[in-house]
Amino acid sequence: MSDIIRRIQKKFRRVRHSKTKIMNGKGNARKLITPNKKPKGPTLWDRLLAAAPRAKVMIMSGTALLLAGATIGTTFAIRGCSSEDKARMAYAVEEAESGITSILHVEPTPTPSPTPEPSPTPEPILHRGITSERVIPLQERLMELGYMDSDTPTDFFGPATEHGVELFQRQVSFTEALGIKLDMDGWAGEQTLSILMSDSAPKYCVKEGMEGEDVSQMQKQLVDMGYMRKTTGYYGDETKAAMKDFQSRNGLSADGLAGEKTYDMLYSPKAKESPKKAAQKKTKANISKMIEVARSKLGCKYILGNTGPKSFDCSGLVYYCLKQAGSNRRRLTAAGYSQVDDWEKISDINKLRKGDLICFYSDNYSKIGHIGIVISSSMMIDASSSNGKVVRREYKTTYWKKHFYCGRRPW
Repeated sequence: MSDIIRRIQKKFRRVRHSKTKIMNGKGNARKLITPNKKPKGPTLWDRLLAAAPRAKVMIMSGTALLLAGATIGTTFAIRGCSSEDKARMAYAVEEAESGITSILHVEPTPTPSPTPEPSPTPEPILHRGITSERVIPLQERLMELGYMDSDTPTDFFGPATEHGVELFQRQVSFTEALGIKLDMDGWAGEQTLSILMSDSAPKYCVKEGMEGEDVSQMQKQLVDMGYMRKTTGYYGDETKAAMKDFQSRNGLSADGLAGEKTYDMLYSPKAKESPKKAAQKKTKANISKMIEVARSKLGCKYILGNTGPKSFDCSGLVYYCLKQAGSNRRRLTAAGYSQVDDWEKISDINKLRKGDLICFYSDNYSKIGHIGIVISSSMMIDASSSNGKVVRREYKTTYWKKHFYCGRRPW
């Protein structure tokens, strides 16, 4: 465009004191820009209208500028120009007609649309290895629903949190009322979090068709109590029948589902064993051996339901250490160990001794949700769900003192 304007300026440099006035709908542009002597054929005005009917041409001080988008009613008055000058102007514009036409046919610049409000940046998916404040409520919710042992929540998404999310995703897929299938990938994405934080989030439950390490551990408990012959890792017909038998003998609804009440009773010291199970005299543990075994498991992975030798949950670690120390008592939960009447109960946290078992309430105080092994006047060893491993830590912190339930002396 700049090249065309320079050419027009060159042609107009000899025009004398051209004075331009822009008017809308007034004057006779045909006469003003057409030479006195009528040329043969269409006039320049006719040719301009044909080439660009919506053009606006402004001539000022010998310079022609073209602006697109004007209405046909725009006209121009050119005063102080002779017929010869007008003819020169007509010639110059006519010569640049091809360029003018191309310029005038450029679409007008559209009115810019309002800048849309920026969409909020979506929060990243929570997955293993992430450290974020958003992990804390995630862990708290998993603990509340039974997918992790009760513990001090942290902001780190470790393997225990990942496993808890996997178990929840499995539970959602097995809950027909929700009608949703989730990938069991352990990633807490938008859909998983939405269901987890909703009122319809299902609690931990083991049922027919499920498989996994937690199923194997539950079957092992049924085997120890005489209701099953062996573990398979799959909740099939045999497991369902054994569970119904257990439920019937223990005053529970015999639906074959290992829900919260069934699970608590299965790992309770008050649970009735199968009549097929021979009576066995309970033995006590060697305190020094129990602590030695507990120390040897520091750093081992936390996995809900596991009883060792390489991974544990909190009650699974206690069971393993007791067994290695000579106790033949079957596996119990934290709540179950807190109810063993054969063991002395300690209600004052300051009176606990080395080798005692220390039991804690869950965050909402609805149940006994955690257990550890006392190794000194202020330290314990426990399998921590929030840390994802077996740890050595203080039990007289504000959190643990607030959640202390009781101690039990298994020796």
